[in-house]
Amino acid sequence: MSDTDALFAVYEEALVTAQDPSNGEWVDPSFECLARTDVAAVLTAYNPGSERRSWAQNEAANAQLRDVLQAAYTDVWRADGFSPDGTWREPGWLVWGMPVDVAVAIAADFRQIAVYHYDTHGVRSVVACSPGDGSSA
Repeated sequence: MSDTDALFAVYEEALVTAQDPSNGEWVDPSFECLARTDVAAVLTAYNPGSERRSWAQNEAANAQLRDVLQAAYTDVWRADGFSPDGTWREPGWLVWGMPVDVAVAIAADFRQIAVYHYDTHGVRSVVACSPGDGSSA
């Protein structure tokens, strides 16, 4: 199994939660998509691919990603992806109404290899990206 295959296996098993800014509660994006009948994407700028960056580098890249997302979308929520056993967690951003192709392009600019995308029925997919040159990260 390649490193990428191993990472995708982890991504498939990961849990995702997002913070509703209206009340501060952490919610399952699947249920929110279903309730809103809207799509959403979850992106992060943390640890691109198999690279492991320092906390400061990850925070700076994630803040830059937030700025890019908020420049194009008005409804951006904090989000976390994490392992079921709690040994791994990465913060990111949930963006309401973001088409999958846009999410993939932005994530690739931040050298990510995948995003989560939710359809209007709340079904989550792990979608591969072709990491760019890292000019945004």
